[in-house]
Amino acid sequence: MASRRRIQGNRDLTWSLVTKSEGGGAALSVGATATTAASSSSPAASSYPTLTTSGGLYDLDALNEDLVTASRPSPSAYHDITEPKMDNLRALNKNKASFKDMLRAADADVANHAARMRTLNESAEGSAGKDASSWREREERRKKWDAKADALKKEAPTILRLADTPIEGTQAEVTKERMARWQRALELYVYCPEEKGVDWLKLLEKLMEGCGEDEEEMLEALSQASQVCANLLDQTSLASRDATDAMTEAEDAYHIRLEAHTMLADRVAEQAEKIEEQFRTNGRAALKIGQQLELAEAKKRQCDTASLLIRQWWMMENLAEQEELSGEALQVNEEVRGVIPSSSCRMDTLFTRPENSLEAARALKALRTVVKSRGNSASGTLLDPMSRHRFDVTSKLIQRTSVALESRLLNSFSDIYVTGGTYDFSSPDAATRPGRLNWIQLRNLAMALSNFDGGRGLHKRYVQLVVSSRFPELHQGKGVNDDSDSDEDEDQLDMDSMRQKLSNLFHRVNEVCTAEFQLISNVFSSPPVGKGDATFDLTSLSDAVPFQVARTLLQRVISDPRDGLQARINDLLESIDRRGDFDAGTKKLDTFVVIHEKAAGLFTMLKEAAQTMLMANSKSRADEDQRSEEYQAVSDENKRAVASLIQFLTTQEMSLSNSHRRGYLNLELRLLHHECCYCLDRTGAKLVVPKRGKETARHNQALGHAGGPATYEAPVMPLDKHHLKKIGFSGLLNGVLKSSVLRQPLMHATDSLARARLMFGMGHGFGDMDSTARVITGIFSQMCTFYGNSFLFPIIEVLGDLLDTKPPAAPPNLPFDENSPAPDLGVDGSFWVGMERIHSAAKAFDRELWAEQRKGSERVWEILEATGSHTSMTLAKDQRVRFFQELEERGETAILRALDTISTHISWVLVAGSENMLKNRVLKMGDRSGGPYAVPAGSALDNSNSPAVKSLTFCLRAQFVHIQAALTPQSLSAFWTALSMRLYDILGTRLLQHYYVSMVGAVNLSRDVEALRSVAMLAGTDHQHWDMLRELLTLYMTPPNALKTILVGPEGDPNSGKGLFGQAGKVQALVFMSRRVDYRVKVGNVIQKSAWVVELLEDLGVPDPTDGNVNIAMYSAQSLRNRRLKLS
Repeated sequence: MASRRRIQGNRDLTWSLVTKSEGGGAALSVGATATTAASSSSPAASSYPTLTTSGGLYDLDALNEDLVTASRPSPSAYHDITEPKMDNLRALNKNKASFKDMLRAADADVANHAARMRTLNESAEGSAGKDASSWREREERRKKWDAKADALKKEAPTILRLADTPIEGTQAEVTKERMARWQRALELYVYCPEEKGVDWLKLLEKLMEGCGEDEEEMLEALSQASQVCANLLDQTSLASRDATDAMTEAEDAYHIRLEAHTMLADRVAEQAEKIEEQFRTNGRAALKIGQQLELAEAKKRQCDTASLLIRQWWMMENLAEQEELSGEALQVNEEVRGVIPSSSCRMDTLFTRPENSLEAARALKALRTVVKSRGNSASGTLLDPMSRHRFDVTSKLIQRTSVALESRLLNSFSDIYVTGGTYDFSSPDAATRPGRLNWIQLRNLAMALSNFDGGRGLHKRYVQLVVSSRFPELHQGKGVNDDSDSDEDEDQLDMDSMRQKLSNLFHRVNEVCTAEFQLISNVFSSPPVGKGDATFDLTSLSDAVPFQVARTLLQRVISDPRDGLQARINDLLESIDRRGDFDAGTKKLDTFVVIHEKAAGLFTMLKEAAQTMLMANSKSRADEDQRSEEYQAVSDENKRAVASLIQFLTTQEMSLSNSHRRGYLNLELRLLHHECCYCLDRTGAKLVVPKRGKETARHNQALGHAGGPATYEAPVMPLDKHHLKKIGFSGLLNGVLKSSVLRQPLMHATDSLARARLMFGMGHGFGDMDSTARVITGIFSQMCTFYGNSFLFPIIEVLGDLLDTKPPAAPPNLPFDENSPAPDLGVDGSFWVGMERIHSAAKAFDRELWAEQRKGSERVWEILEATGSHTSMTLAKDQRVRFFQELEERGETAILRALDTISTHISWVLVAGSENMLKNRVLKMGDRSGGPYAVPAGSALDNSNSPAVKSLTFCLRAQFVHIQAALTPQSLSAFWTALSMRLYDILGTRLLQHYYVSMVGAVNLSRDVEALRSVAMLAGTDHQHWDMLRELLTLYMTPPNALKTILVGPEGDPNSGKGLFGQAGKVQALVFMSRRVDYRVKVGNVIQKSAWVVELLEDLGVPDPTDGNVNIAMYSAQSLRNRRLKLS
């Protein structure tokens, strides 16, 4: 577009010169003077920028439109003198002239227009002055410009090298040489802008390098450079105008030649319109003629067929009349079968010669059609009695002939098929080779037999031939297990051999049906029709016939109620059922799986064979023939037949699978329950009589109708808890809680899941998703019911019941011997072993059956996730949550009972044991004993703990080992924290109610508290009550005069929040202080507070809380914890 605008600008300039020349020479000289002035002005004042194009100054596509600066004239300035005349082109006859003539005329108009424009330009240039130039001069300038540009390109390396080379000589010589080199580099920059290594800024730097700081020298160099630039600018501007003028001439020539092409295109378009109109007009007439010809040919064929049919009827009527007149019966069957020589035959050779079988079958079909049409009232009323008699006699002969011919064809088909041979369908010639089945003859016979009742007799005969020759075990009515029953003893059942025979039978069915499908597709389908075969009728053997034959064959092989594949499988399963033992039931489950796998593979391959082998032949023929309408109808019928056959196979597969799945599911659930119960029975455990309740109802709801109306419902048979109590801990651990016993039901359940996946599908779009989900949910629900209600729940309840919370009546004999096993504090170590095994069994149950988020585990969660059944997933999750909730509740109950038992035995050791040792060491204070820590002043201190504490810590540490192995870290922490609080409560209650502490006894008490605290901190996190007790023990070690500081801090303010008042509380600190031996003294027969106590209480201004009733529960570990939480 830029080039077009530059050309238009040059044309505007030309028009301006022309219009001004018509107005007077003065105007023309003014324009020329303006142009000359513009071209000779300095670079600063010039309106023409430096031209830098990639293709040189004469690259028309890259010209700068600013080079053309002439103003656009007014519309009145245009004149016809500059427009192309095209006289030669317009003088041609558009309808007769050839394209070459048009091009020659266009070339002549181009030459005339160019000569006229050059003459006009020369006259304008002559009036413009001496600076104007003719077009010949422009051509010379262009050649000189190109020659100089080529020379500069060749010298470019030398010019660039000299520009950077130092110059030697005088100052004048150096200045002159530098200016000459700079001028050459500038010319290279202008003439060859595509050259690399030179740019305008670099040229300016080179110009100023040798000038130094002398201003005159610099002005001189710039003046010379300005003059050089002005000369180059004049040359560039002149070259730009020359290029613009050349482009204007080229554009005019292009438009003239384009006009010639336009004329040709218009003429061609008119001719095309005429041809199209003629085609439409003549095509309709030709179409009508063709339709009339086709109708006439159809009528002619109908007449020929009718004529042939009449002749054949007359022939049969003549034979029937001759038979009736002679009184000798015509031996139709013998003549047709070829028993009687052809020379002695009375019938036409059409029926007696085998090579005419197809024509004879078609003729008889047409004759039978005529016979059937007699029932039409229109034709029946036209016959007189004699004609009706002849008609009846002829029809009987036709029927006899048809029966004889069909029998001959069927026998021929049977003989060829029974002879057998290798199936080779590569080419028709391959059928005639030795050892090959002649399927070409079979196809010819099938085409002929298709005219008899649609070939139904042939189809039955073919199916019977296949079954009798390829499946003798089905044809003879032998079961899969007949050999084993006859050869082996009745008490032994060789299931491996039976499964092998079953696998062989499925493989045989697949192999034979696949081969027969190929035979059916080549024998019972219509052969390819040649272009010259006008007698073949596509409807005589439809492409749907092969699928009908295949369906008949499959129905006989698979679904025959007496000798079919399904009947043989049912016989096999019934033979297993007759044994009636559970070992046979397990083998029957394996047989179910084998049958399902083999059947699924068989039906899959049969469907593929039906789609690929049967459909391919028909498609190839439809592609080869060009009678599209007829073959399109055949193809549609073929597709419907394929869909029907595949639907039939799907129905057969579903029928076989559903019946087996129902029997499988009932047997699977029954055997699973039996195996699980048998695992418990083998240990000697007893099971309670089944009960029907809510668990069974939940199980039924989970299964739904997955296995049909007779789905097995496993009864709930829990372990007998009375028997479990009798056998005790050792009987439990060596019986039902053995690892192998706990693991065995899970192994049976995983086997059931694996078989269910094979029978019902795994998901991911394979198998019946809903049935798979319901069956898997049913198995999981049954296992949750058994593993919980029947197995683990009774055991964990018995474990708790075996614990005796009451300690022995006799006090313990302290201290215990640490070289002997530690007493169990009422909780046998076997209890914790049993709890650990139950916990491991629960984790194994979840891991082996549920296995959530474990890809590739093929367990309940993954299978239900693959089926996409949200209902079944919800039911299974509900069963799982309920199982673990009930297990957790029963486990907590048993562990709390163990905690109570340990607590009572701690009190038995700590209280009864220690006080039993003080029978001979009673500190008399009235009639009361002061307890083990009321040690008189001056008594010797022992470095060891008291015997009761020492024995208790020994027992607790031994018990901790069992508890740690049985419980999880979270459960261990919670249990031991609760035990620590109960231990604190036992010691604190006894201390506040019965014991008194002296300063010497406080040391022993502190040691005992440290020992108990160290045992309490073996696990758990909340043991701050022991820290508080350690702080309160300072009340017993401090002299009375220093107690105030201990209680309220160094400031002596009771409300400061410091001291024991701030940490433990005023009341609690004073209650613990009241257990000092010197808190009360006996004066006479009266016990009263010591003087220092009264003085201290008055000084603190607090009452004595021991004057009234003291609530010991306020000083428990839980109360301390609540107070601490409240303060925080």
